Amino acid sequence: MKPEFFDVFGIPVFLFILYVSILIYQNKPLSNWIPIVLIIIATLGLIVDTIIVLKAYILK
Repeated sequence: MKPEFFDVFGIPVFLFILYVSILIYQNKPLSNWIPIVLIIIATLGLIVDTIIVLKAYILK
């Protein structure tokens, strides 16, 4: 199996992390920097995985 195959699973995972991070940030039960770091990680991971999946499977 190609490594790009597993990036398909990364997209929903990063979307979930992004969603949870936004919910945490809005309710503010934690320090403000924790959800911001999660939002940055989720956004960057989502972008990278989406680009890899697009190049490997969709824009072939």
